[in-house]
Amino acid sequence: METPITFREAGGALFEGFPAGVAAGFTTRDLVPDPLPPRDGLRALAEALGAPNAETVTARQVHGRGVVVLAEPAAWGFDTRAGEADALLTDRRGRLLAVASADCVPILLADVTGTFVAAVHAGWRGTVARLLDAVLDLLAERGVAAGDLVAAFGPSIARDNYPVGPEVAAALDKAFRGVPLPPGARAQGLGDRTLLDVTAYNRALLLARGVPKQRIGEASLCTFDRADLFPSYRRDGPKCGRIFTGIVKR
Repeated sequence: METPITFREAGGALFEGFPAGVAAGFTTRDLVPDPLPPRDGLRALAEALGAPNAETVTARQVHGRGVVVLAEPAAWGFDTRAGEADALLTDRRGRLLAVASADCVPILLADVTGTFVAAVHAGWRGTVARLLDAVLDLLAERGVAAGDLVAAFGPSIARDNYPVGPEVAAALDKAFRGVPLPPGARAQGLGDRTLLDVTAYNRALLLARGVPKQRIGEASLCTFDRADLFPSYRRDGPKCGRIFTGIVKR
């Protein structure tokens, strides 16, 4: 499968290029105005993805390395909280896996046969913990090679709007030693600040693990800059709304 991953805005934003039977996308303010209860936002995303009766599954995100694997049949029409985790993985139809974000990096994965799908929430802490490695390892245990994956990055804060302290830069240096990074993954900010592109780090990890470049897509939309479309924690503060990014086998 060599179809490039792209997206189009249509009452939210829908990714194109995923395997047949798999739908993926993310919410915008057009689809989920602030404030809107999370359940309503998830149901709106399910409907936009053509799976209005799907079970919606989220987790209590803790910026860690935990992955929940959902192997039981989907509970159609229910909204499920899967415990503490920052990634969800399933091979079952009718289950929408969703992560919530407001600057962090949402990542959606599927294998080319459409058998397994995953949703990942990668802030800088999850990136340092190499959460994607944990997801790819679980897929490998189930016979899915990284070379057979399709990936899409949802909206997140852009590098030039994301200054971090020296301790964050040092932690990433240690965690990504040996992983080839693009030159633009970081830049010098004011004083001791480093401007960080968290998407670039996770994309580099996918490439290093063997996910083909042509099967990785990015929304390339900055949550901080696009107040018309998205909430942003750095711009709006902790009471801001959330973007839901999800994937479902219909």
